[in-house]
Amino acid sequence: MSRKLRGMKPRKVNRGAFEERKQREENQFETQRALVVILPLLMLAVLAVGIFFGYKFYQSSVSDHNAVSPSEPVVTNELLENPVFLRSVNSASTLDPDYVPELVESCGVMVSPEVAQPLERLIADGKKQGYDFIVREGYVSYEDQDKRNEEAVEKYRKDKKSSLIMAEANVKREIPPGGESEQQTGLVVDLSIKTDGKFVDTPAYSWLIRNCVDYGFIQRYPSNDNAGGFAFSSHLFRYVGEEYASNMRAYNMNFDQFITYLAMQ
Repeated sequence: MSRKLRGMKPRKVNRGAFEERKQREENQFETQRALVVILPLLMLAVLAVGIFFGYKFYQSSVSDHNAVSPSEPVVTNELLENPVFLRSVNSASTLDPDYVPELVESCGVMVSPEVAQPLERLIADGKKQGYDFIVREGYVSYEDQDKRNEEAVEKYRKDKKSSLIMAEANVKREIPPGGESEQQTGLVVDLSIKTDGKFVDTPAYSWLIRNCVDYGFIQRYPSNDNAGGFAFSSHLFRYVGEEYASNMRAYNMNFDQFITYLAMQ
């Protein structure tokens, strides 16, 4: 053995420090293992609390909504006197050829008596806003509507070189045959203004959409997904009375959805 090695003294091991470090490592390990178990449970607990309070908030929101929901619509005797007031007219629910409602003259067209004064107020108030609305049509008889449809079908066949079935299917979305048009009820009016462009693009149209319910009117065919397969129409407005019109807007329902809702009450 070399002299250098012989001169070295054995190094003493501090067993107390060793045990303390070992204990510290064991404690850290136990803490980590506990966290692995506790953290998922804690997350589940937080999630459960979130779901609970979320549900309570939802119930509160529903209660608040119900509290401020529009008044439940009631079919009054006055409306029941008109058999088509709350009736959708289409190929599945047609009007007889001899059906002619009671009619009065208003704004240059024939309409049901319920429509006359509200229509005149709407036109007058629109004029005050600078919009000269034109009432292009009101009541259209079964015979006149049928003639329109036949002429439109023939024109479509000629222009598109299509079959009769194809022509009829496409034309009836905008010009239905007699008995399938709500203009026969006398409750629908065709409104427009003089414009070089589309009525739907005018400020007058925007004003009409915002304010028509205040006069008891609704846009009859507001989209391309209307019951009966009718296409969107910017011109046709149906009188339903101020209460029903405001309820339809509050419930965000079109006419067909609303009368289905009423039937379920």
